[in-house]
Amino acid sequence: MLELLKAAGNYFPTKFDGVIRIEMDGAIDSIWVDGRVSPPSVSTKAPANLASAFCLWRGQKEIFARVFALEERRLESAFIAGRVQISGDMSVMARLEPAERGAASGV
Repeated sequence: MLELLKAAGNYFPTKFDGVIRIEMDGAIDSIWVDGRVSPPSVSTKAPANLASAFCLWRGQKEIFARVFALEERRLESAFIAGRVQISGDMSVMARLEPAERGAASGV
């Protein structure tokens, strides 16, 4: 889980004024990304003052490891293929600016 937390921290480099909860199939803990602070906070604990809705991502741990690998269009490809389900506060997705990516192809 520590490697995935570190990779998620690298994936979300800038503030995006929202919160994302990442639930992985079979995992006990979720990953919380608090984009209301700069740089975003990544933790297994829910952020303080979570009074509003959050964006929920669901999928397998292996898929998120690939998404956070910073290769081009991984999240989009996983979502379109149905490997990642996204729900909740969708306005977060519009404000999200993942880290710069390499030139590799998507999932």
